[in-house]
Amino acid sequence: MKELIVLSLGANTLKHVIVQLKKYVGADVQIKGYCIENKISEHFAGKLVLVTSELLCRLVPEHVADASKIIVARRTLSYENIDKMLRLKDGSEVLLVNDMKESCIEVMEQLKNHGFENFVYYPYYPGIETYRKCAIAITPGESNLAPEEVEQIIDIGTRQIDITTIVEIMGELDLIPTRGSIASSEFVKEIIELTKSLSRLNRKLDDTNVLLSNIFDKFPKALFFCDKDENVLYYNEEMKKIFPGLSLLHMNIRAILNSDFSLAEIGDSTGEILELNGKDYIASIDTVWNENDRLGYLLMMENYAKFKDLDTMLRSKLKKKEHVAPYHFDNLFYKDKKMERMVELAKKIARRDSTVLIRGESGTGKELLAQAIHNFSARRNKPFVAVNFASLSSSILESELFGYEEGAFTGAKKGGKTGMFEEAHEGTIFMDEIGDTPLDLQVKLLRVLQEGVVRRVGGNREIPIDVRIITATNVNLEEKVEQGLFRQDLYYRLNVLPIHTVSLRERRDDIPYLLLYYINRVSEQEYSSLEEYMTQETITFIKNHPWPGNVRELMNVVEYLVNIKEERAIEKSDLPTYLLEEAEKETIDREQQVQHAELSESDMILYIISKKFGIGRRKIVQELALKGVNMGEGKVKTIIKYLESKQLIEVKTGARGCMLTEKGKAYLHGR
Repeated sequence: MKELIVLSLGANTLKHVIVQLKKYVGADVQIKGYCIENKISEHFAGKLVLVTSELLCRLVPEHVADASKIIVARRTLSYENIDKMLRLKDGSEVLLVNDMKESCIEVMEQLKNHGFENFVYYPYYPGIETYRKCAIAITPGESNLAPEEVEQIIDIGTRQIDITTIVEIMGELDLIPTRGSIASSEFVKEIIELTKSLSRLNRKLDDTNVLLSNIFDKFPKALFFCDKDENVLYYNEEMKKIFPGLSLLHMNIRAILNSDFSLAEIGDSTGEILELNGKDYIASIDTVWNENDRLGYLLMMENYAKFKDLDTMLRSKLKKKEHVAPYHFDNLFYKDKKMERMVELAKKIARRDSTVLIRGESGTGKELLAQAIHNFSARRNKPFVAVNFASLSSSILESELFGYEEGAFTGAKKGGKTGMFEEAHEGTIFMDEIGDTPLDLQVKLLRVLQEGVVRRVGGNREIPIDVRIITATNVNLEEKVEQGLFRQDLYYRLNVLPIHTVSLRERRDDIPYLLLYYINRVSEQEYSSLEEYMTQETITFIKNHPWPGNVRELMNVVEYLVNIKEERAIEKSDLPTYLLEEAEKETIDREQQVQHAELSESDMILYIISKKFGIGRRKIVQELALKGVNMGEGKVKTIIKYLESKQLIEVKTGARGCMLTEKGKAYLHGR
């Protein structure tokens, strides 16, 4: 479940803020509140944190230092007792009572900006040494802090979180697509509440009419206010644009829209579709009540085309927010010592800005490790931009990395496009499958690493960038350098801080631990042990499996098992067919290993090459490891040269690697 942390100075403010937020986020988000006066012991690493004042960031820095994002609330006045303020005489001296000096000054400025500049304000807050003695005090929900000599306290209500902050929070929590309309409705409801409050005042005041007109004329949607008989009492500037040149005041809504359209019959509603002058509009209706009396109706209308444009804009903004790294070191589950050493090294690496090269087999979590390094670094609150070099062609990859200018090529966007390096500015760029980088692009990539600038495709302007570079590969870069497929100077630039991920077969003791975790996550259950879910024979089989696809393969197997699980425990025969076939192949290999136990190391490698239609050194090392033989690439390279000199194998460049010759086949047949 999504979570939002709210921090405030006092309990009263905290209570009101949480009540307000729940109107907007509903049950989709768990809101947890903490206040300074009750002391804060928790830390909020990786959490979205809303603070009611910027001062809180300075008071509890250690608690919010590792938050995924900190939003400082912009707050506005609620005016619960606005009528009492309007009755004060011009020039009245009043104490502005709040919980601290900064908030006193902020509220005074807000009151002045909202038209209440005709009073003389003096701040009062806990700890103030001297202050002006006044008979009247105005406070945003902090009446208990007013000094005893005050005769009249006007409590205008706790300051509310303004609509821009609400939208920002909903954007961070990805709630705009599902609850965006609620934000708009709540905003209008607040206006309606203000309207009902103003209606109880002297209706002859010209200032009230001006205030209402300003509020509704600036509202982005077209508005009709109708009485209970559905006659128009007011319409704003946006509505005039829909009906230009027409006087709609006092007309019945049926005559304006449609003879069959009735506000009373439809009642409170959102998402009504109206067609006017050949255009579609989305309409919402709210009934306005004064206690038990229906005062009338508020009809809001929005051009569907504008709504689509807004939706596109919001999606674009949300797309930019995707440049975040959700994984931390806490998301790495392990007990194995090799993993522990790898994580310790990764944390050391994270503290520096040098280029990182992550090496390891497919499925070992190289991108997860890259994200964890980013989130442990000083750049944790900046963008994390990931790109997979193997998934894009050379031409597309260049424009994606460096961006392009308008007209750079056919189909280029108007205004050009920002590249990934620019989007990652001040943050981290993660380049996966770096070993697949085309040679022509390697030159340009090297220039970025050396000079710290990018040049967009079709442009001549050099754009300075500040990025941390993390790369990853599962291929042997040294072999590629020897083959002329990877630049040696680029290799040295990337291999500053190398780190190797640990394959699953190297950490077999972690397999039951990971298996139980993923079963509970995928099934959304809480099994306390594997024996509740599968037989011991199955557990032993899974633990001893070679797992060539590593953790990714394990996750796929878990998802398969959760989908086919019945009431009985999972048995070995329930496992995916390919998994059983992999195990059978491994058994045959082991039997052959026993049969050829007396073979020399060169003969073993020759047998491995004979089974493949081309195989490289790295794959030979992996095949040997599966057979329980630990041999480094250097030694394998020496043996390959020996076999080649005897004309038993042929060594080709590229993916084909080593292949058996006719002489080699005859040699093995004689063995």
